[in-house]
Amino acid sequence: MLAAALLALPLAAARAQESDELIGEDLVADGAAEQFTVVGAGGFVYQGNADIDGGGSLQVYRYDLGMGGRTELVDRLHWGNTFFFGANDYDFNTRGTGGAAPWNTILNMRLGTKLTYDLTEVWGLSVGGVFMFSPETGADWGNSIIGGGVVAAEYRHSKAFFASLGVTVLSQIEDDPIVTPAVAVNWLPAEDWTVRVGSVPTSGGAAAAAEASYRIIEPIELGLAVLYQQRRFRLDGSGRAPDGVGQDNSLPVRFRVGWNINDNISLNGLGGVVLAGNLELDNQNGRQIASEDYDPAAYVGLRLVGAF
Repeated sequence: MLAAALLALPLAAARAQESDELIGEDLVADGAAEQFTVVGAGGFVYQGNADIDGGGSLQVYRYDLGMGGRTELVDRLHWGNTFFFGANDYDFNTRGTGGAAPWNTILNMRLGTKLTYDLTEVWGLSVGGVFMFSPETGADWGNSIIGGGVVAAEYRHSKAFFASLGVTVLSQIEDDPIVTPAVAVNWLPAEDWTVRVGSVPTSGGAAAAAEASYRIIEPIELGLAVLYQQRRFRLDGSGRAPDGVGQDNSLPVRFRVGWNINDNISLNGLGGVVLAGNLELDNQNGRQIASEDYDPAAYVGLRLVGAF
C-alpha cells in the first residue's frame, strides 16, 4: 500500500479530473464499464481557515461536476470520454498584511478521451488525450490552455484486481512540459476490503490518491485515504501579478463514510486535514514572485456518485 501510494504521488500528472475523488476513466476502466456505460459525480469540499506563513490566512470552497462514459466501437476496441468542470473559491484574509488577495475564484474545465484495445482477456493497451482550461474568473481562457496525452498498458487478473501503468506528457502554464507515470490500481485483497490507487492531471498539475476501504455492513463503507493535489492556473489582469500564474499544492488526509443508496448511487461524507499546503505566485512569464506555506486546515465535504 505504501509503495503504491508513493508511486501515485509525483509532483505532476497522469489521468482524469479536477476533484478529490478519482472516478473518470479509471472507474470505467477498472470494472464499472462491464455493468454501466455512464458514470457521473458531483461534490463539495470545504478547506478550513489556515494561517499563511508570510501573513494573513485563507479558506477554500471547492465544487465540481463530472461525467465519464465508455462505448465499444468494434470488437475489443473501447472508446472512453470524460468531462469535468470545477470551481475553487479562495477566501484570503489579508487584513494587517498590507497586501491584496493573490487570486479569488479559479475555474477548471477538462475534456479527456481514451481508446483501449483488449489484446487478450487479461492484457490491454490504451492511448488518450486531455485538454483543459484553468483560468481565474476574468482571466484569458486562451492563455490558460493545458494539454497532453497518455499511453498505458492495462492488466486485469480478475474482477478482484485491475492495474494500469503508463506515461503522461502534459504541458504547463508558463512552464516546461512534464513527463510522469500514469497509475491506476483497483484491488480487492479480501472480502469487503478494497485498495484503490490513481493519479490524474488537473489544472496543469496533479491529483493523486491512495485509499483503503472496508465495507462494515452491506450499504456502509469506511475509507482512509491520502491525496496529493497540485493546481496551476492563469490569473486575471489585476493584482500583484497581472496575467500571472498561481499554484496551490496540498496533501489532504481524509476519512470517508460511503453509503450505497442503491446499486447505482452512492453518497460519501468526507472529513480530515489538509497538510503540506503551499502557495506560489509567478509573473506572466513564469518567473516566481513569491512562495508561502500555510498551516494544516480542516477538510470536510460531500460527494454523490452515480453509474447508469
